[in-house]
Amino acid sequence: MFWKKKKQEKKMFEAPEGNRGAYRVYPTDDEPILVKIKGGKTSKAVDICAGGISFPNDDHEKGATYECKIKLSRDVEPFAAKVVIHKIDDTNICRCSITDTTDEQDDMVHHYVMERQKEDIAKNKTKF
Repeated sequence: MFWKKKKQEKKMFEAPEGNRGAYRVYPTDDEPILVKIKGGKTSKAVDICAGGISFPNDDHEKGATYECKIKLSRDVEPFAAKVVIHKIDDTNICRCSITDTTDEQDDMVHHYVMERQKEDIAKNKTKF
């Protein structure tokens, strides 16, 4: 006889809360990403990915949410967002997720990450 077995839904993967699982790129010294936390100073970002950013700690608190402005490059105007600090690592770097952005701003970040990936690939490509 045939009967229906209960199927358990399995997740393909589970993203841990607060960790950025996306590919990170590092801004160049010539074209830094600038992060201005409201009421704080402007810092150069250490890295950025599709949903997060890292920058040096300036007396910020783990778990806090801060309003900020992010400037991706010279040609792009800074945009307002919020950062949630998930971790402050041993090297005093704030590891954050970027929130409260529009679709257009998300696209700008994705585009920036993709262009930096292309630059890195082209730079590391060996010619035979």
